[in-house]
Parts: sequence; structure tokens; C-alpha cells
Amino acid sequence: LDEPTNHLDVMNVAWVKNYLNSLKTVTAIMVSHDSGLLNDCCTYMLEIENLKLNCHKGNLAALVEKKPEAKHYFDMTASKLKFKFPQPGFMEG
Repeated sequence: LDEPTNHLDVMNVAWVKNYLNSLKTVTAIMVSHDSGLLNDCCTYMLEIENLKLNCHKGNLAALVEKKPEAKHYFDMTASKLKFKFPQPGFMEG
């Protein structure tokens, strides 16, 4: 699933979470920036780091507890990176 909760209202996000949690004999692989979905529905987290796939047991909160630097994946305030755009130049025309 690619971003299964994008553009959904609160009621439909809850439906997606309930549906995914009801699947007992299915493995679902998803990509999401929705930390609530990842905490509520995931039992394993896959992470690509330095071109290597790592598997972590537990949800997003368990991954962040085990590996605190993973918090910057979802929380921009946790990142040490700063973005600065150059001043735009004069446009003719």
C-alpha cells in the first residue's frame, strides 16, 4: 500500500486502520508518512539505510525507542538539517 491514508478524513482513516488490523492471515507492506497508522497497524518496520534493508520488530514507536535517530523520518523538528532557499533573481519579461 502506498500512502493508504492520504487525502482521507478522520472517519476513513479509522476505517483503514480497523480493516488492516482485522487482517490476521495477510501480510501488508505499506509506505506511509502517517505515524499514527504506523504505530497502530504495524508489527514490523523495514528501513533502508546505506543501501541495506533492515527489519525491526515492533511499530514506529518501538523503532524510535531502539534507534532514536529514526525520529527525524517523521518529525522535522528532530532533524538537524536546515533548509534555506536562495533569494530569487530578477525576472525580465
